[in-house]
Amino acid sequence: MAQEQCLFEGSDDLDISHHCQDVEEKYFAQVVGHIEDILLDDSFLKIHKDFMEEYWTEFEESDENKLIYTDIFKKYVETIEKFLETELKKKIPNFSMLEFEYELRKRPNELVGEVFEILSTFTDFVSFKEKFLDYKAVCSHCLLLKPF
Repeated sequence: MAQEQCLFEGSDDLDISHHCQDVEEKYFAQVVGHIEDILLDDSFLKIHKDFMEEYWTEFEESDENKLIYTDIFKKYVETIEKFLETELKKKIPNFSMLEFEYELRKRPNELVGEVFEILSTFTDFVSFKEKFLDYKAVCSHCLLLKPF
C-alpha cells in the first residue's frame, strides 16, 4: 500500500510524524484492535472453550504426535479462524484473512501478546499443541481438586 502524504514532515517547527503512519500500519492496527474485541466477546469465548473441552483429553506430553492431532488441528483452524474471519468481515467489509496472514508474517518481531498467541495457533502446530497441553494441565489440576 502507498505511504500517506505527510505535509510538514521534517519541519523544525512542527513534528507530526506520529500522524504519518503508513496505511498498512493503520489497517494492521485496526484489524488487531477488532481481533482483541472479538477474543473478549462471549460468543468467541464459548466457541473456544467448547472446542478445548471437547479435545483436551486427546493430547499427551510427548515428542511424538498422534495422528488425531492433525484432524483436531484442521478442525480448530476451520472453526476458530472461520469465526474470527466472519466477525472481522462484519467490521471490515473487504477484510481478507489471507492478506492479514501475509501482514503477520512480515512482522515476526512485533507479534507479542494474547492476540498473536491465538493467531499463531492457526499456523504453528507446535503453538497449537502447547495450547492444548497447557489447557490439559489446568483441567487435570482442577479434576484433582474436585471433591468426590
